[in-house]
Order: sequence, then structure tokens, then C-alpha cells
Amino acid sequence: MAERPGPLVLIGPPGAGKSSVADEMAKRTGGARLQIDAGWVAQLRRQPAIAAVEPAILVEPDGDVLPSRRRAYLMEVRERLTAAHGEAAAARALEQAKARAVLDMVEGAGDDAIVDFGAGHSIYEHLDLRATVAAALSGGFVVLLLPCVEPAAAVAILAARLAAQGRPVSAARLAEYVEHPSNRALADATLHTGTGTIAEVAAQLVALAAEFRASGRTGPCGRSG
Repeated sequence: MAERPGPLVLIGPPGAGKSSVADEMAKRTGGARLQIDAGWVAQLRRQPAIAAVEPAILVEPDGDVLPSRRRAYLMEVRERLTAAHGEAAAARALEQAKARAVLDMVEGAGDDAIVDFGAGHSIYEHLDLRATVAAALSGGFVVLLLPCVEPAAAVAILAARLAAQGRPVSAARLAEYVEHPSNRALADATLHTGTGTIAEVAAQLVALAAEFRASGRTGPCGRSG
């Protein structure tokens, strides 16, 4: 059966190892590495709903928003959208802009690209937007990285990793990432990394991607590894 074209897309909660695994996969395959976190704010700013309310004071002269200011930028945008249109409309506008920004970035990814999706970019509360993103990713192979099967244990492992890295995230917030149905809806496969090294996880991904593409499957299959 013909190999299915498209990039390898890694999704999952903070601390799952997406960036490290993406780096290793790029070295192994020679594919270009695309990090959504690195460029999504610039893409977000191009969306009309955001441009209409963004706080110019937080934007650099070159049009960038510094990483240290991104949280404040997004909070201010949300507050202004809420004030103008109400909470529900603001939430949808932000999610719609996020989806559009992600689509714009993924659209330019080559078939051999390794895409590190970033923790929040695969989370969609609105089912139509989730479906739109899923359709855009349908030509690739989307893998959800989790440390283990059991959600509570996964949260504990992720919390410990992030604390050790100086990036603490609350257990409640991590649980939302781990258990959110959006990740599983977008994923073609779930890889439970356990205590494997980055090189071992990358090797598992290479095998899993080859198996998936050879199978010709074209939608989420929910496979666990």
C-alpha cells in the first residue's frame, strides 16, 4: 500500500518531551523542524479579531511579542475582547484565531517536516474548530506523547519534570492537558514514553510512523504504544 505523505506532528501536555523528541527526529530523518510555539504569536497577530484589540504597548517595533510578555499580551487581548463582545464570544474569537494561526503555519510544512505543536495548540473547546484543525492535519501523522497510561500518574510525572526544569505547572492544569478530549480527537496514535530516553522514544516513533504510513490509514486510530 502506498505510503501516506505528510509531516509528523507531535502533540501533548507540557513536559511530555515534544521539543526534545522533535529535535532528535529531525536529526534522524533529515526533516525540517517546525516549532509552533516559536511563531504562533506572529501568526495570531495577523488575525483581524486580534489585531483590532491588541495592546500595542506590548508589541516590539519589529512586530514581535517577547516571550516574557506573551502571557500578559494574551490576557489583555482576552480582557478587551470580553469587554467588547462578552465572555463566550471572546473565547471563541481567541480559539478561532489560534486555529487559523496554527493552520497557516502547518500549511507551509513540507511532507518530511517534524512539527512540535506546543501544549496548548491542540486544545479546542469548539468542536467545529477542532474539526477544522483535524482536517488540516489529516495528511500527516499526529502522535500524542504521554508519559504513561494512567492520567494521575502521568500528571505526577509531568509535574516533577516541569518543576525540575524550573517551569512549574499546577497539577490541575496538567490534568486538563492530559485528559482533554481534543488531543485524542486529533491524534492518530498515542505513544506512552515511560522511562525511555529521547533516542529510544524517537526510535519508537520512527517505527510507529512507518507502520502507520504503510497501513494507509487516514484518520485517528487511537493506537497506544
